[in-house]
Amino acid sequence: MSLFGALNVGNTGMSANQIAMQTSGNNIANANTDGYSRQQVGTAEQPTIYQPGVGSLGTGVDVTGVNRVVDDFVRTQVRDANSKYQYYQEKSDKLGQLQDILNEPSDNGIVKQLSTLTTAWNTLANDPELGTAKSSVVQDAGSFADSVKEMAGNISDLSDNITSTLAKNALDFNSDVKQLQTLNQQIYNLSSVGQTPNDLLDQRDATLKNLSDIADVSTSFDSYGRVSINLGNQTILNGDTRNTLSVVTANTGGTATIAKDGDTVDGQQQVNDNYPTNTILLTQTDTDGNTSYSQLTVDNGTMGGLETAAGEVSQRMQELNDFAATIAKTVNMVYTNGQSSTSGFFEIGSNTDSYASQMTVNSALTADPDKLTVGTSGASGDNSIATAIVNLSNVKFDYPITDDQLNSYDKTTMTFASSASGKTYSDAFNNIVTKNAISKQQADNLSAAQNSVLNQLNNQDQTVSGVSVNEEITNVIAYQRGFEANARVISVISDMLDTLINKTGV
Repeated sequence: MSLFGALNVGNTGMSANQIAMQTSGNNIANANTDGYSRQQVGTAEQPTIYQPGVGSLGTGVDVTGVNRVVDDFVRTQVRDANSKYQYYQEKSDKLGQLQDILNEPSDNGIVKQLSTLTTAWNTLANDPELGTAKSSVVQDAGSFADSVKEMAGNISDLSDNITSTLAKNALDFNSDVKQLQTLNQQIYNLSSVGQTPNDLLDQRDATLKNLSDIADVSTSFDSYGRVSINLGNQTILNGDTRNTLSVVTANTGGTATIAKDGDTVDGQQQVNDNYPTNTILLTQTDTDGNTSYSQLTVDNGTMGGLETAAGEVSQRMQELNDFAATIAKTVNMVYTNGQSSTSGFFEIGSNTDSYASQMTVNSALTADPDKLTVGTSGASGDNSIATAIVNLSNVKFDYPITDDQLNSYDKTTMTFASSASGKTYSDAFNNIVTKNAISKQQADNLSAAQNSVLNQLNNQDQTVSGVSVNEEITNVIAYQRGFEANARVISVISDMLDTLINKTGV
């Protein structure tokens, strides 16, 4: 070991501390940068040399790399928890919108309007010849039917919004996966030549976090840091293979309309497959440009929440149709005294999927309320029809009402056989509201619980990967002292070399 060797030791020490100083400075500069992972300089002792009679002598320090400080297991847990949280949050949001549409309990809701209509019929029954009472019945029935129609329209709009949002989610998902494919190539290009692409790895993890917002993806990484993605046991990204998600936006007569890759503008396609609306499809395109679809299960993330909410909204819509059909058909049976269930007082059309949206009062009665029939005989003072319709509010019906129960109508008593498993009009609508409220409350509770788990995991991740400014300042001081100390070593050795060369003549 010569003085020149000792000089090199000091030089490596200065260089290592300089690199460490720059790394800590970069950590401090990015302390508030979203997605940034703390970096740390790795060092190792250089190989020693053996000097006879002395032993092994150190030759300095090597910087082995500048690495991210990350716990990949914790980040996987964060993505899983985030996906579950987004599922419940999205489900809660959409069911909350449905709850606002149902508008119960309320002073002007469906139940209140039913009560008002029953009161109007009762008033008419007490004075069958009163023209204003007939007008009140027709007006209140019209208001009730309009409220049902408006509610059906709002629920339909909510359903359409869910479909368009689901397609937008698929579009965003596909865009993120495409970005990850590009990042994979960039990461490989640097890793394969021995570089550590810390910024690219941070971008990769941030994009994966965005994907977990949308769907419950599972990930794996190769030795270069490239990510492979699966969803519902299906490959989304693996090497050069990249598949996409599409969404069924409509189904007409068994023909599905698909927003290919989530594009609702230029990507609309029709296929002869009976996929239900809002179905998520794995989309695979071969080298010849041929596209194939297969149904995909998404359990979590916003797409999972939207898909589940869409199913529940559809169920509530069908229950509203059944509610409208039962009221209209039973009232019509009484009003026509068993002649017709599809017309008479109310009109609901013939499409079982649009009873609520088609519900109206007979246009002839709307034009002239005096045409309203109050009794079966038509004689003055006959209130049999009005009284029988008032009594309907206490009868338990099936929803939708069965043909057997409709056929149970007795023309003499003007009554139906009550269903043991049925509900009254008001109870039936309250049941729709209650089902939605229970489901929303469950989603709220699970969302809050999952958010607590997510916060704990995020804190754990930040403990490992987050930048502590106080810690970095402490490190900066240590690196400064190390740099100065090594500089002092070099200075001393420089003086020794000066003495050796210029004063001893060596």
